[in-house]
Amino acid sequence: MHRRALLLGALATAGCGAGPRAPDLNALYEATGQIDPARRRPLITIPGFLGSRLRVGRDGPFAWGGDKRLSLNPFDSARDARILSLPIGEGMEPLSALVDDVRPDGVLRRARADLIGTTLEEAVYDGLVGVLNIAGYEFSRTVEEERARLGENPGSLEFPFDWRRDIVEAARVLDDFVERKAKQVERVRAGRYGRGLSAETLRFDFVAHSMGTLVLRYWLMYGAADLPSDGSLPPITWAGARRAGTVVFVTPPNFGSVTAFEGLLKGRSFGPLQPEYPPSIIGTHPAVYQLMPRERHRRLRLDTVEGPAVGGLYDVDTWEKHGWGLFAETEQKMLGVILDDGFRRPDRKGRIRAHVARCLTRAAQLHRALDRPITDQPDGLRPYLVVGTGLDTPARAVLERADHSIAEIVDEEGDGVVLRASALMDEARLGNPADARQQRLSYAATLLLPGEHVELTQSAVFADNLLYWLTEGAPVLPDQA
Repeated sequence: MHRRALLLGALATAGCGAGPRAPDLNALYEATGQIDPARRRPLITIPGFLGSRLRVGRDGPFAWGGDKRLSLNPFDSARDARILSLPIGEGMEPLSALVDDVRPDGVLRRARADLIGTTLEEAVYDGLVGVLNIAGYEFSRTVEEERARLGENPGSLEFPFDWRRDIVEAARVLDDFVERKAKQVERVRAGRYGRGLSAETLRFDFVAHSMGTLVLRYWLMYGAADLPSDGSLPPITWAGARRAGTVVFVTPPNFGSVTAFEGLLKGRSFGPLQPEYPPSIIGTHPAVYQLMPRERHRRLRLDTVEGPAVGGLYDVDTWEKHGWGLFAETEQKMLGVILDDGFRRPDRKGRIRAHVARCLTRAAQLHRALDRPITDQPDGLRPYLVVGTGLDTPARAVLERADHSIAEIVDEEGDGVVLRASALMDEARLGNPADARQQRLSYAATLLLPGEHVELTQSAVFADNLLYWLTEGAPVLPDQA
């Protein structure tokens, strides 16, 4: 009884005390900031979906992430609609051949939106940049500053990419980026410090968020290899992993997101008085199809959450039959604008069908490539995982039997965008116990962190774990002067 009383008293006392303070990151990682910059392993950050600013040409208007407004509005003009969409093509051209003048123009640190004459700002990746700089990295705080310092700072790098386009295409661009930066690191550090690291043996650390984690994971497994045109899969070579050391995957949509499917059918809104992207814009973007949930997890149901599963997710006939996405009658007017076809609907139908078929086929092949069992993870790779939890997150779409439109979205545990089970690649939780024992990437540590998909990157707990992972175990490399 006496021991029990003491225990209860201690618990009561603990409950009345002050809560834990936020970690003092500056004090904790002050020594890390003093590491010899000539020998620090370079770091590359990769943003997620919507996380890169997109611009027309080098000095044209921003399609997304501008200084004055968040996005062009596809309903303002035909030009703006065509900028935001991707070319659809005339037949069966590969997706990589459908190019336009839009290019990535830096990572979106702060989102700015005009609202009744006032420009509102919201942090996106600004907090992550500040955290990394605490540990001695030298990320520029603005895109303009980064551009002015181009070539001076190869140890703290960002890889913006066009989030509309094919994920495999982005991985191939990443491969070229890494090889170019390896040579730059060797050259610039030798010039600045008289010594440095060999480009031949150099490894980079990576911090990737959301869709950026899929770009990174494909590159680690396959390097610059494309998906074969015959529908087969490339061999897992770990060609990218030879360039990687510590790799941090933050809220990865490993098994996709119902939010992507919802966007393809219903479009996407970015808040009050902000532009909306209709299905006719989003449906031209191959990456969104690649972010859909897996068909085997039976996340689309008829009538009720326990109703029969809707199949044929990768089949263009299914999309045309149900009038999904680019096949919706309501989208034909905007498609006439995008295609500039004089509203010749018979000609348009074949082009739309070919484009959707390409996007779906590519998505199915990419999903197979990313979902393969892993049995030979290389020793030099040290991956970490951050999973967002604590928020209702779209998990299932209930469709009307009559027209297969979305009647209800059912939530489960996640970060508001990506399900906890998707980030963890938890087959059993997603309803596919037969595949539950498949071996996936083996992580050095996993952090389950309550928070919203982007906002959790601004958490002090996230920051402390991230910096510890990046700096533990002597991130200093041997002097190769």
